[in-house]
Amino acid sequence: MKKKIRTLAIIICIAVIIIEIVGIIKDKSDLAAATVEYESIRKEYALSAAGNAVSEGDDGYPEMEIDFDKLREKNSDVTAWIYIPCLEISYPVVKENEIDEYLHKTFDGKMNNSGCLFEDVLSDENFCGMHDMIFGHNMKDGSMFGSLKKIHSSENGKILEDNPYVYINTGDTIYRYEAFAYEITTAGSGAYSEVKDNDEYDAFIAYVLSNDQWDNDKKYNFESRPSILTLSTCSGFAGGNRRFVIHTYKESEKKIR
Repeated sequence: MKKKIRTLAIIICIAVIIIEIVGIIKDKSDLAAATVEYESIRKEYALSAAGNAVSEGDDGYPEMEIDFDKLREKNSDVTAWIYIPCLEISYPVVKENEIDEYLHKTFDGKMNNSGCLFEDVLSDENFCGMHDMIFGHNMKDGSMFGSLKKIHSSENGKILEDNPYVYINTGDTIYRYEAFAYEITTAGSGAYSEVKDNDEYDAFIAYVLSNDQWDNDKKYNFESRPSILTLSTCSGFAGGNRRFVIHTYKESEKKIR
């Protein structure tokens, strides 16, 4: 009996090892495929005045022309292009039609663990809601929203101090958001609150500022209630409940059409 139990234990261990190896191989394969896909999308649809590098115009806005007509032909769910200079994040953004639709689906519609950057179902597709949210995976190689962890790991958020801006290009307008807070939280916390009126907005801002983990002395004024954009990714081990979020507010905008 002991021999049978020992043999069964060995078989189970071997099976677990095989499953883990297969998982690692799939993750690497998915990452390689996603890297090629998004590099191709940038090259074909995101045209910069400086070639591959994104330059800054006299008005401080990035000189990047996005071909939304062709992007929509490829995926009608596209709502924007996000660009975060301090982290070199540059990706198309889609709006999910159902919860977690793009969690494991790329912009091209391929099943892939890298997924796509996406707005949740409650966010405004024109980025004019009181609180909109974009989600992305915390990829180990820093792709998607994997580089957001650099902000929390950097001393007192110095990366954001140097350049706190997030740009959202919708095709008609480029919105410039300024980061004002970040925190490590949990899925479903107050950081993900739906905000529909002024009272909920004020309560949400109070929550964000009371939970802020950024050692930033700058004072912000939310009396005019500018649109808030929250960027969210996983924190810690894969499949866990911890999240890292960055809260930004709409600082200015530039009409491009």
